[in-house]
Amino acid sequence: MFSSIFSRNNAPPAPRTFEIIHPVIPEPKQDIGTFPPNVYLASDAPSKKPAANWLRMICISDTHNTTDINNYPIPDADVLVHAGDLTKMGTTAQIEQVVHWLQSLKHIPLKVVIAGNHDVILHKEFYEKNWNRFHDTKEDHDAAVNKLRSAGHGIVYLNNQSYTVNGAQFLHLKQQWQQKTPSAEPMDVDGTVESMDVDVVAEVDPRQGWRQGYHIWASPWQPEFGNWAFNGVRGKLMEIWKHIPLPTDLLMTHGPPMNHRDIVYEGKDAIHVGCEELLERLQSVRPLYHIFGHIHEGYGISEIKWDRGKSPSTVCINASSCTERYRPTNQPIIVDLPPK
Repeated sequence: MFSSIFSRNNAPPAPRTFEIIHPVIPEPKQDIGTFPPNVYLASDAPSKKPAANWLRMICISDTHNTTDINNYPIPDADVLVHAGDLTKMGTTAQIEQVVHWLQSLKHIPLKVVIAGNHDVILHKEFYEKNWNRFHDTKEDHDAAVNKLRSAGHGIVYLNNQSYTVNGAQFLHLKQQWQQKTPSAEPMDVDGTVESMDVDVVAEVDPRQGWRQGYHIWASPWQPEFGNWAFNGVRGKLMEIWKHIPLPTDLLMTHGPPMNHRDIVYEGKDAIHVGCEELLERLQSVRPLYHIFGHIHEGYGISEIKWDRGKSPSTVCINASSCTERYRPTNQPIIVDLPPK
């Protein structure tokens, strides 16, 4: 998270533990933007997808080990994307905790996740130099990464990598499984998908209309802030963003592009802290959806309208689950995706 509680010119504090203090004063209401068609707050989403051949995607971010199945309900869906800051301070135990939580979401067959600046153990070079600022004893980077990569239960961990959701195969296998097996039973599709529990409209063939699937590219990086993980030098991040491939349908980054759900407040001043180079790269890539977090205050939706509205927009989703005060009260954001 990039929060105004720290000066941008100073390194953040380095506590041995990360205590979340919940003030009793209410938090200000946010303007979360205007939601385009097929994008919803979880509480407002229709109970069913438009048809069985659509994918339902749930967007979350910045959960910081504050969420579980009791205090942060995740609705039924096909895919969950998590845009980083999985943990409070990136310990191995905290990685294990979030893995167990993701595994418990048996009604979500596929979970695509990235790291964020708080997930310090997942950034090897940073952790080698700075581990003692965050942890009492040095922990094993490779073991922590392996916990995510080998977690199963449909968990896919990406670090400057692509992943394609083959909707035709995915949904067809899901429908076959639902017809043969109670939804509570596990399912394994190509070693990644282990449960299917989304209500579908049976009269529609889920393979209908699919040609190539949705291409995801995901990165944990953001412009530098203090001394945290996955910080890049502002003005030089194009060295990372130039690797975003064409085409990319769903872009996941931890931080936002400049001027889109990226405002923090220092006193009365509203400051845009998003990445200028990321916004520049978006002009070429033009993904359908850009999912991120990092700026808890920026939770909500905005759109980038290309060619003065003559081309499809990019919908920017700041999916931060925690508020600025680290309360997990921001609802998941749901996107229904048609066949592609």
